[in-house]
Amino acid sequence: MRKEYQFLDEKIVPKSRWQSAINELEGEGSIVIATFVNPFSYSILQSRPELVEQFNYIFSDGILHTKLHNLFCDNKIDRVSFDLSSIAKDTLLRAENKGLRVAFIGGKPEHAAVLEQKMKELFPQLQVCICRDGYFDNDEQKSQAVDEIMLAKPDIVIVGMGTPLQEEFLLKCVAKNTSANEFYTCGGFLEQTATKGDYYHPLVKKLGIRWLQRAILHSHVRKRIFKDYPKFVLNYIKSHL
Repeated sequence: MRKEYQFLDEKIVPKSRWQSAINELEGEGSIVIATFVNPFSYSILQSRPELVEQFNYIFSDGILHTKLHNLFCDNKIDRVSFDLSSIAKDTLLRAENKGLRVAFIGGKPEHAAVLEQKMKELFPQLQVCICRDGYFDNDEQKSQAVDEIMLAKPDIVIVGMGTPLQEEFLLKCVAKNTSANEFYTCGGFLEQTATKGDYYHPLVKKLGIRWLQRAILHSHVRKRIFKDYPKFVLNYIKSHL
């Protein structure tokens, strides 16, 4: 395996590592900075080691990547995603029960406008301290947004902008942090929740075919599955042999 791929592969961990980290959050200086890799984002993160090294938890968001990883790599993992079928639900329930303040950044303005309401329908006691879209005209606006977010004193920061923009923005928040000890990227989770609440049908979650529901509903997902994913599989196998 080429070293640049090995570097990313070795950073990917199973859900049990996250559960252990959450149990230790009461400890002084403990912090979770997490992102997720899938067949679309794998090559992007692989080419950005300066981003990867700043995350202490990277998870495999997708059955296809998880199976390939476990076939070729010694550190065995499971699928972990930041959505309501996985650790997003655990995280937001814990935030609700403990009165933790949550900042949501991502999606289009129309999604941000209704996201807090949608979240409150799912988690009525959730404390949302910031809820804004993920679009900025320039770096100055982005820096101002980071300052506003951190002035709100969140305990948990969740950013969904797509890779690598979400990773870059999340790390800017980490750099200005004075209150939070959990930071997560979340891909399309905020847009999905703003659009449909609990996005995945219960049967879809039970059967583990989330990709099929997304493919049916979204043309860009169909493009990824039929064009980008086959390329990913071939390149992954080639690089790991």
